[in-house]
Amino acid sequence: MVMDTVLRKRYKILGSLGSGGFGDTYLAEDLDLPSKPKCVVKHLRPKNVKPEVLTIARRLFESEAGALYRLGNLSNQIPKLFAHFEENGEFYLVQEFVDGHNLGAEIIPDNPWSEDKIIQLLQQILKVLVVVHQQNIIHRDIKPQNLMRCREDGKIVLIDFGAVKEIKGLTANSQGLVTSTIVIGSNGYMPNEQANSKPKLSSDIYAVGVIGIQALTGKLPQDFEEDRNSGEIIWRNEANVSNKLANVLTKMVRYKFSERYQTASEALQALSSIFPLRSKSTTSWKLPSRGKVLVAAGVGVGILAMVVLAPLILLSTKTTENFTQLPCDAKLPLSDLPALPSKPDRTFKNNISYYGSSDENNNFRGKGILIFENGDRYDGNFKNHKRDGCGRFSFMGGNVYEYYIGQYVDDQPNGLGRLRWKNGDEYRGNFKDYECEGKGVFKSANGYSKSGIWHKGNLLGDNISISCNQK
Repeated sequence: MVMDTVLRKRYKILGSLGSGGFGDTYLAEDLDLPSKPKCVVKHLRPKNVKPEVLTIARRLFESEAGALYRLGNLSNQIPKLFAHFEENGEFYLVQEFVDGHNLGAEIIPDNPWSEDKIIQLLQQILKVLVVVHQQNIIHRDIKPQNLMRCREDGKIVLIDFGAVKEIKGLTANSQGLVTSTIVIGSNGYMPNEQANSKPKLSSDIYAVGVIGIQALTGKLPQDFEEDRNSGEIIWRNEANVSNKLANVLTKMVRYKFSERYQTASEALQALSSIFPLRSKSTTSWKLPSRGKVLVAAGVGVGILAMVVLAPLILLSTKTTENFTQLPCDAKLPLSDLPALPSKPDRTFKNNISYYGSSDENNNFRGKGILIFENGDRYDGNFKNHKRDGCGRFSFMGGNVYEYYIGQYVDDQPNGLGRLRWKNGDEYRGNFKDYECEGKGVFKSANGYSKSGIWHKGNLLGDNISISCNQK
């Protein structure tokens, strides 16, 4: 489609977002609204234009557009459908534009995620999939590229539902029988029954489980080994994972669909019964997700991977820099947290409570406490409704991390701070925008330590790497 084309005298095409076997996607702006907001236009063209094909395509298009409209109004993790229309036998969907990046930019080969981070991701995906499955709709193409991370609040948005793609594959034989010639789904994320054109709700569960294993092992799905007899994925020996999470993932990706969790609700309930729900929380005021408080990924279960730990032991049997008290340590509790007042000063949606004072504009100021829905809490200073000054974030609902204590600037950890794991490991030093950045010391519970200049979690001049950024 040519740039600056205007559809329906309203949607002006700004550029291409991608093309595939099922159609083309464009970035557009809505000329009817004052701010001319951006939107996404999907252009779907049946490869066969026989009248009987167009009749079926039109019926399918109307049905699926209705489903997308309904889903977009039920969850803020699914793009809203603004319009759908047909022109010259071709079909168009106009949907909400998601400003962010897909998870293909985060789940990178040879870069395994921490268990804690994967649990959060699984819960976020399953949470929106519950809404989809409650409408008896199968997505059919869940993969990292169809999961968007919003730039503003970090939430996961599920895009590109597979059913609409059937329009592209409709064809008619010589007797006029209309059928679809394509299988909806992506190799590696598509279970056996879906490849045979018989998808189930549990087919989506399989795809979510594959994404979890992919992030945990750092391997692409096409590189997974399979048992020749059972067809089951062989992966547990390649991941540093607890038995609890491994058992959940194993059931999600069972070869036989009847042996998996049957719906997203069932899978989410099983996961959350073991690990407290960690869905990100936002309110009408600008609150960064609780997951953005600093943690390290890939070192919580032990210290570092053994290939990294071995040279660490040989090179540093004692600290090369004093593991001293930091500026915020004297101002915040290192052990027992103060008791909460009997009643919060303000309560927000998602069961977030604030204890503290506000200024004349109703913005948080001075010392205060935030309590999140899963029990996590922030004790510290606020300025203009943002965390500013010394603060402590306590991972009350987590099973890996204990707390972060340090300096905040404009709601982000900037300056000196300490991050502590429940196994006793600690990092103390400089942070910048959620990253270990500058002078710092990593010290294990066993007494081994390593100090120097860190850049985005990497110790310069050495082979030690920790990730201090949990999205």
